[in-house]
Amino acid sequence: MNPDTSLVGKKIRQIREAMGLSRPKFAELLQVPPTTLKNYELGYREVGGAFLVALAQHPELHRFTLWLLSDQTIESVGQISPEQIAE
Repeated sequence: MNPDTSLVGKKIRQIREAMGLSRPKFAELLQVPPTTLKNYELGYREVGGAFLVALAQHPELHRFTLWLLSDQTIESVGQISPEQIAE
């Protein structure tokens, strides 16, 4: 398992959980099979570019893009981490 693959998958799971969505609901939102999402989250499969683009372009999820890809946030432009949802 590639550590980077595992890290991105863990971050995707953090986003999903912060949104309060089950795997099937989150997978439906991004139009991927739930098993694919599970494989991403557990680091069994490398997250594809099309999935990342879908997440970045989704109106409810695009706010996590910068954090997902770089571990940075810029609240002034709406780029947050999952931890910042409750704040």
